[in-house]
Order: sequence, then structure tokens, then C-alpha cells
Amino acid sequence: MLSRVANNLFWMDRYMERSFGLLNLINTNYNSALESGDYSSWIDILNKYLNISENFSTPDNYDDTISIIDYILFDDTNPNTLLNTITHSRENARNVQEHISRDIWLSTNKYYLYISKKTNRTKFKKSNPIEFLEDLKKFNMIYLSSAYVSQERGSAYCFMNLGKYLERTIFSIDILTFKILELSENNQSLVESLFLKNLIFLMGGYQLYVKTYKSIFNIENIIEMIIINEFFPRSVKYNLNRITQNIIELDQYNQIIGENELVFNAKKLQNTLTYTTINSIKEIGLNSFLLELKNDLNNLSQLINQRYFSQL
Repeated sequence: MLSRVANNLFWMDRYMERSFGLLNLINTNYNSALESGDYSSWIDILNKYLNISENFSTPDNYDDTISIIDYILFDDTNPNTLLNTITHSRENARNVQEHISRDIWLSTNKYYLYISKKTNRTKFKKSNPIEFLEDLKKFNMIYLSSAYVSQERGSAYCFMNLGKYLERTIFSIDILTFKILELSENNQSLVESLFLKNLIFLMGGYQLYVKTYKSIFNIENIIEMIIINEFFPRSVKYNLNRITQNIIELDQYNQIIGENELVFNAKKLQNTLTYTTINSIKEIGLNSFLLELKNDLNNLSQLINQRYFSQL
């Protein structure tokens, strides 16, 4: 497979996964701001995820919140908005239509047509924001299900999975780093409880958390679940296992025998998570652990680029 094709497949899924994380972040922060009456958290999101430090004053009411969400969803000048993220995913899909199923192309194209339609921006401003966000998330779900049930298993599917699982891992690490730091600045027990509840909702793990821990929201349990719970589809461990699996399968499809630097490093990082416990994280310190993990993941990402996309 050409490096260009592999790169398009990789980024098609990566952008789609990024859009899903962004929608979850908007949804959760909207509910959290309504509960607490504190709208200032939108500024942190704009700074971190859309690289904006100006243009918006600190929001202090509901109307300001709607204006910010409108910007995050529909602005066509910022490359990190939902509109441009979906546009990038569609452009990559269009370039590799012969390598993906028709259902994947249709789901991506329909998502793009919906989010780029001017009347839907007007519709958002007049509708319930949560209902509108849920409608958008349905497009992500349709894409994911289309990929799972209609894409043939082979190199193309592996490159798609690498993009998806790498993006999901980065999002989980970033959210923990971002949110736990935010929590450390406020140690009120009631605020902490609401904060942790919203954090687990953001990660899509509420039901699994209740089923697993059967307790009130506890920061150590949440850290354990997001980092090392192998059954949680958005945990770091789960996604690193899938990254390693797809790298190995790519070698099998291409009849490459023996270990190489990429496989070695993927397995090394996988083993690190296998033997990580909440106590070992506490000994190192969460921030130090996440920083080291992010550095290892960036190194793995560079090795993926070198191995598969270097001939672009």
C-alpha cells in the first residue's frame, strides 16, 4: 500500500475520533456549567483545544456559552473546530474511496454535508443544545458502526484503527492531565464530587464505573479506570493493546517476519501498562506518570510515521 493511501486512512479515522472527543467535551462542560453556574471553564477549553487566547472574554452567562459552542462547532477559520475536523476527515476519505467501504464514505460525506449546511447553524441557535449535540454524535456512531461491519479486514482497516486508537489514547491522557490539574485548584468536597462525576461522564464510562466500583466518585478509582482498566474502551491500556495488535497485524499482512523497533516499542509500552497499578502511579506522581506516558506515546507516533508514512 502506498504511504499516501495509508496516511489518508490513518488521518480519516483520527480526525473522526477527534470530533467525537470534542463533542463529548462540549456536552459535559455545558452540563457542568449549568450545574455550577461557573461558565469560566469554557476559556480553558478554547485555549487548550482550539488554541485561542484572545477573541473571547470570560463568559458569565448562558448566552455567552451558546456563542462559544457555536464557535467550536461551526467556525470555518479555526482548524480545530468540529466543522474543520469533519472536513479534514472527509477529504482523507475522498482520497481513498477505492480502499474503504461505500458505507464509510457515505457516513463521512453525510456528516460533512450536515455540519457545513448554513441552516443547521441557525437551527443550533434555536434548539436545545444537548439535543443538537446528540444528533451530531449519531453521525460519529454511524461512522464507527459502518467501519466495523462493512470494512474488509486488511491493511486499510489496520491503518484506520491505528489512527482511531492513537487519537483516543492521546485524548484520555490529555483530559486526565487537564482536568485533574483543574481539580487540584479547588478542594471543596462537593465541588470535587460533581467534578469527578462529570469527568467520568465525559469519558463515557459512567455505567462501567458504577458497575465496577459500586461507590461514590473517588479520584483514585477514576484514575485507575481511565489508565489501566483493560475493559474500558477509552482507557489508555485498552487502546494501547489495540495499537500494538494492529501494528503486529500490519506486519502479518505484509509478511514481515521478526520484531522491529516499532513493534518492540509498542510491546514495551503495552507491558508498562500491564504492570502499572494505582499504587505505582501514586508513587511516581500522576503528573509525572502522565508526562512520561505522553512522551512514550509521542515516540511511538513518530515511529509509526517513520515506518509507514516516510515516503510521502
